[in-house]
Amino acid sequence: MLLNYHEMTMNESRDSPERKKQFLIICTVIAACFFHSVLTAGGLTPLEITEGVFPGGHFFFRYNTRDYSSSIAFWKHIASDVNITNSKYQDFLYSLYLDDPMKVGGKYQRFATGILVDNTGLEMGNKLLAMNEEIKKQALAKKSPDLGVHDRFKLQEYLNTSLPSVDAAIVHFPYTNGFVSALFHSYKVIPGLRKYAEEKGEQGNVPVVVTTCNVVEQMCTHYAPLVQGKNFLLGKLEADEYFASLPVRQWVNWDGVYKDFVSLLRPLRFLWGAS
Repeated sequence: MLLNYHEMTMNESRDSPERKKQFLIICTVIAACFFHSVLTAGGLTPLEITEGVFPGGHFFFRYNTRDYSSSIAFWKHIASDVNITNSKYQDFLYSLYLDDPMKVGGKYQRFATGILVDNTGLEMGNKLLAMNEEIKKQALAKKSPDLGVHDRFKLQEYLNTSLPSVDAAIVHFPYTNGFVSALFHSYKVIPGLRKYAEEKGEQGNVPVVVTTCNVVEQMCTHYAPLVQGKNFLLGKLEADEYFASLPVRQWVNWDGVYKDFVSLLRPLRFLWGAS
């Protein structure tokens, strides 16, 4: 017979030393796991920015507006459409980020996810464009506000453009495909590269970030063009114009932060016997 933790301790006093010790051990294990995830995700890794060349090519993509931390999770859908495994993501699957995540809230962050190929890969890109007719039919049949995020992404049509090969700022940074790593990706790597491109790029350069990852080796390569940034906007507004066009909103929902903070503290009442 199996018993869960609550059943095993239901006859003990809530303020008993044994329960406090058990809870402290559980919290310690959780804290250790979280600290380990922070380390492996690059929490203590500095942004070592070098300069090199972004390869450029034909970009076949789906455009989306959503929190950047979710963007790489969409790669598996593109990979499925072109029938490749995650060992071949690097230098093939890319995400292009148009906005500053420190300014624009997650719901409104613009990005594109797709494949970047040279002339030898055009056949694969055209295969994606040929899927649009079927995607349109599925979108009409499945039109529903109840569809999940990934289902809605799969119902978006493929687009294509050409991205130039340009001088770029480059960062190699760990990526574990987890929640903590996604946060560093959004709020450490992208802002850092955008700032460098603004300071070191040609006058009037528009900062954007382009990312490709080696999932097997858990390492991403991020590019920020130092020239011709406007050619990476996919016909969209520049970041500052776009931000100015958004409805006025609090970047941080402080009421939500307070409620989440209280909910995190509530279990700790066992440590000091509060009710």
